[in-house]
Amino acid sequence: MLSGKTLILGSGPYARDMAASLLDRGDKVMIATEDDTFDLPSEAEQAEIFTGTKLTSCRGSVGDFAFTLSGNGEKIYGTAASLVIAEEAGRKANFSHYGLSRSDRIISLSDLVKLLAGEETFSHVRKIVFLTGLKIESNPIVLEEIMEASLRLQSDFKVQTYVLTKNLKVAGNGLEALYRRTREAGTVYIKFTDTMPEIRQEEDGSLILLFTDEIMREKLSLRPDMTVVDERVLPSEYMGELAEILGLDTDEKGFPQSDNVHRIPVFTNRKGILVAGESGNMLSPVNLPADVGNVALRLRAEKADDSLDKADIGPGCARCLSCYRVCPYRAIRIIRNKPEIMPPACEGCGLCAAICPACVIMLAGLAHKEVSEEIPASVPQKGENFIPHIVAFCCSRSAARAEELAAEAGYTFPRGLKIVEVPCAGSISHDHIFSAFRNNADGVLMLTCHEGNCHSEYGNIYAKNRAEQIGDFFSEAGFETERLLVKTLASNMAKEFADTVSCFEKQISELGPSRLGK
Repeated sequence: MLSGKTLILGSGPYARDMAASLLDRGDKVMIATEDDTFDLPSEAEQAEIFTGTKLTSCRGSVGDFAFTLSGNGEKIYGTAASLVIAEEAGRKANFSHYGLSRSDRIISLSDLVKLLAGEETFSHVRKIVFLTGLKIESNPIVLEEIMEASLRLQSDFKVQTYVLTKNLKVAGNGLEALYRRTREAGTVYIKFTDTMPEIRQEEDGSLILLFTDEIMREKLSLRPDMTVVDERVLPSEYMGELAEILGLDTDEKGFPQSDNVHRIPVFTNRKGILVAGESGNMLSPVNLPADVGNVALRLRAEKADDSLDKADIGPGCARCLSCYRVCPYRAIRIIRNKPEIMPPACEGCGLCAAICPACVIMLAGLAHKEVSEEIPASVPQKGENFIPHIVAFCCSRSAARAEELAAEAGYTFPRGLKIVEVPCAGSISHDHIFSAFRNNADGVLMLTCHEGNCHSEYGNIYAKNRAEQIGDFFSEAGFETERLLVKTLASNMAKEFADTVSCFEKQISELGPSRLGK
C-alpha cells in the first residue's frame, strides 16, 4: 500500500462521504475545497481541510505528487501519494431546446426540487408536466430526480403528474423499481418515437402541449398548471480547470474521465488520480458508496512501482519532446529542457518508443533488433506451393488474448502465421513494419483494440495512422497496399481472430510472394 496521504478535491456530499469513508478505513486524508464552510463529522476531525482553496498546479506522479493550492490570498504547498476528484457537477436547464422561457409556470427541475424542500403546498396546482429526453438524451441522475419528485407530488400533494419523454433511461441502480412505483402512484408516462409534441408557450407564461397518442392514434392536448423542464448534467468550471491542470483525458462533455472501458468506474488516464461521484461516470447517487469503495480498494492496490516494463530514454535524445506530447499517461516530465520518464507513472505502452525519431527510447521487447529477431527469416518455401508468410502484430490486451482463446477453441491458423505480441498497437513503429517485410513477410497485420477500448487511449489511432502513411508510400512505390492491414479486435473475439488471419492469408495468396524480401 502506498504510504502518504490522499488529497480529495471537491465540495459537497461527494467529497464528505469520500473523506469520511477513507478516514474510517485508516487512510490519511487531505481535503481541498472551494467551500468556506466545509465540515466533516466529528469522528473525521483528523483530516486536514483547506477551505476556500483551489488546485493551481500539480507535478510528479503516483506516490509523489507535489501540489499547490491557492485561496484567501495565500498559497499552500504539499505532497500527496494520490488524488481523488470528487467535485459536484453543474446543471443547465434545457429551456432553449424546447423553445421556452422561464416563468412562474415553466420552471427547471432544480427549481422544483427547491420548492419541494421548502414550504410550498402546491394547493394551486392540479397538473404538472415533466419534459425530459425529448430533444437530447436524458441523464439517469436527472431522471431519478424527476421520478422522485413526481412520486412525492402524487403521494403527498395529490398533484397529477405527466412525464413526456422519448427514451426512458432506467438502467441506473434502482431506477426500474422507482419507475414502477411512480406508475403505481398514478404518474402518466407519454412516450414519443415517431413524432414529437408541439409545445406552445402562451403570453401569460402557461404552456399547451399538442400531440398524437402513438397507441390510440388520437390527437390530444395538455394544459398543465406547471411545466418542469429537464436539465443537462455538465462539468463545473472548476472541474474543467482540474482536468487541464492534471493532464486528464475528458469525455465529450468535458468530465475528467474519458469514454473508455478501462476508465470505469473510477480511473483516469493517470495512475494515482481517481474520480468519484458526479466527476466520473456515476449514473445515480445511490452508486456513490460503490464509488467510495472502488476508490479505497484502488488506493490500497496502487503501487509506486510494479512489474510492468518501463520505458527509458537513453543517450542521444534530440529533445524534440515528441515523447512528452504523445504519452497518454503523462508519465514524462521535462527536466532542464530534457524529457525524463517517471517510472511509477509509466504503463509500458511503448507509444513514446515508436514515435522517437532518434530511436533512443528503450522498452523491453520493442527494440527494433529484438522484433526483427523474433520474426524468423526462415519462412515457408516460396515456390509452386506458395505458403504466405504473415506477421501479425497483436496488442497484448486484445488480439493476443483473442489468439489464445482461438487456439484453445481449436481454430486452425495459417501455416505461415507468426504472432508478435506488443504492449499496445501504438508501439508498432514504421521500422517494425519494414523489419517484417525485410524478413520475408508477404503480409503484415496490425491487430488493435476497438476505439474506446485502448488502454493507452490513442494507441489504436496511432497504429491506423502509421498504416495509412506506409500505405501511401507503398502506393507511390508501386507496391501492393493490400499487404498491410489494420483490424480491431477485442480479447474475447476468438472466432473473429481466426477469420481475420484466414481471410488475410487468402488475400495474400492471391497477391503472391512479396517483392520486398531478401
